[in-house]
Amino acid sequence: MRVRAAVPSERAALEALQRRASDVWEEYRADLAAHPDAIALDAALVADGRVRVAEGEAGELLGFSVLLAPRDGACELDGLFVEPAAMRGGVGRALVADAVQRARAESAQRISVIANPRATGFYERVGFVEGEPARTRFGPAAWMHLTL
Repeated sequence: MRVRAAVPSERAALEALQRRASDVWEEYRADLAAHPDAIALDAALVADGRVRVAEGEAGELLGFSVLLAPRDGACELDGLFVEPAAMRGGVGRALVADAVQRARAESAQRISVIANPRATGFYERVGFVEGEPARTRFGPAAWMHLTL
């Protein structure tokens, strides 16, 4: 597996991957179906190199992350999605490690993410700690933070 910058021609495939990854959790399916815009991947973020892709040995897309530019010393991990068949195989961990490298290179001292209740365990396993509550259009969540 390698992690690299996404290219604009992959945007639709990444959105489809995000949909499959999000549909794993039954409780989110109806909301996502009612709000398909929640799956849209900003083309400017791809063009700016803010979207990184994990690809397998045969070049298949295994997952992707979106790391926003630092503000006030912190980068926001605005998205992390793994192909369902590749979940629990180290893809998410590799994408977080890549985000840490990139955030450090941009002199950030922290990465923050809004984690839905299903994702908090993963983020804890890769070093994030739970912070303040967050509210999303799909329900309660929590800010989680990783000090670099």
